[in-house]
Amino acid sequence: MTILWDWNGTLVADVPHVVNMNNLVLEQFGYRHTSEEEYRAKFRHPVHEYYYDLGVTAEDFPKIAKVWNKAYVDGFDCVPLSAGVAEAVHRFKAAGHKQVIISASQVDQLRAQVAHFAEFDGIFDEVLGLSNQLAVSKVHLAVDYLARTGEKAEDCVFIGDTTHDAETAAAIGCRCFLIEGGHQERAVLDAAENATVLSSLTEAVELLGC
Repeated sequence: MTILWDWNGTLVADVPHVVNMNNLVLEQFGYRHTSEEEYRAKFRHPVHEYYYDLGVTAEDFPKIAKVWNKAYVDGFDCVPLSAGVAEAVHRFKAAGHKQVIISASQVDQLRAQVAHFAEFDGIFDEVLGLSNQLAVSKVHLAVDYLARTGEKAEDCVFIGDTTHDAETAAAIGCRCFLIEGGHQERAVLDAAENATVLSSLTEAVELLGC
């Protein structure tokens, strides 16, 4: 089996850092602050639509994205692993499962962030991300991965924390577990198609028999 992992909000608990960076950058550009509750209720992909909901203009969004990305990367050292992650990845490894990260993060920054955690040494077979910082979609990364490797969708499971993870799983025809507590609130996750919503990563590990 291959575990296809989302990164932000799934393997790392970065929502507080994201919201802090949002407020820092939004203030610089003259926009209002937001809260974690509002963020989790409104966040979605493509990411620019979330910012449009906050009143950000299409003209300002690329500038905000650039400043936000630098602030996020510069402050990433404060971001911890999500609860249960270290145990989960090592149990999957011990069971002989492949593990691949598929993220809408910029790929070079993503790989540097993964390398930040000693718990991930030797864990992931591939770390796949986007070529830009706009976080539009990662569906093509998953499609390309299966086409390139020849792996079968029925042998894969996608573990994420947003409806975009469910959309990505649906695009390749694999199972999807969404873990609550990440970038979208439970009510949003419950409305997702092609996904089983779980309260913890421990549940996912148990359901997969590891």
